[in-house]
Amino acid sequence: MTKRILTLFAVALTLSLITACSNDDDNVVDPVVGEINVLLIQSDNGKTSTGTMYKSGETYNPPHCYLGKEIRYNGGNELIVYHMGFGANIKGSDVFDMLNISFESNQPMSFSNLKAGDTFDSSQFHAAAAYTPTWMEDILIQATALSGKVTVIGTSKVGDKSYMTLRLTNFRFDAIDHTCVYTVNGTVDYEIWDIQYE
Repeated sequence: MTKRILTLFAVALTLSLITACSNDDDNVVDPVVGEINVLLIQSDNGKTSTGTMYKSGETYNPPHCYLGKEIRYNGGNELIVYHMGFGANIKGSDVFDMLNISFESNQPMSFSNLKAGDTFDSSQFHAAAAYTPTWMEDILIQATALSGKVTVIGTSKVGDKSYMTLRLTNFRFDAIDHTCVYTVNGTVDYEIWDIQYE
């Protein structure tokens, strides 16, 4: 009898924990779940697909991050704009071939300034997804993110390469043909390219 009561108690406790963790109002897939460097792409009309990042040594750019700067002119005034960019080509997706994220500042930036847990919304960066209709065309059609968040997971080192891991949460893009809106989620390891400001 006591054994049966303990078993029933354990089942009830498990069910209560499962219920406490669920939210019927939240239909967004948890972006933490899934493989690293695989993007889950969902349209608002029910289509779901994935896109995988290229690996180092493959034909197109694997996920990488870099620092850069440019000179802009505004009314005859010279402005220096610093960039921290995160870019990657995507394979296996019929939606997007490329995803780029860029932070801008009037001051030099450093990857060491990004700490685990730092979260930025789309008002603090520029994100664009691109699609080339065929590789024979020189047309690169881009869509700018309507919304989304970037969360810094942390840095790591594999051999002689350093990586910055970012979680991309609910990046929303208009379809290239404007027939729907796509939501992109995933966790990406970006190789830190040793490119400094010149």
